[in-house]
Amino acid sequence: MLCYNCKVVIPEGRLRAIPGTKTCVQCSTTEAWYVRPIISGESSYSEMEIIKDPESAAEMRKMDNDFRSGGTSGANKLK
Repeated sequence: MLCYNCKVVIPEGRLRAIPGTKTCVQCSTTEAWYVRPIISGESSYSEMEIIKDPESAAEMRKMDNDFRSGGTSGANKLK
């Protein structure tokens, strides 16, 4: 399937993820959501959290990145 706007082939993965989409990622007007795994238990992932609000997503993404890189700004906000 070709993108309605730019006529580039829409990747199969996008078509499976968003059935009926008519645009490629570059032409999409929908903002990206932030999706992150929720750990329940010692090491298993059982749920995914979807954050749709752009400001909240940016803040959560920064906290997650800080945590992964050993920073403390995310940890301090949680206290």
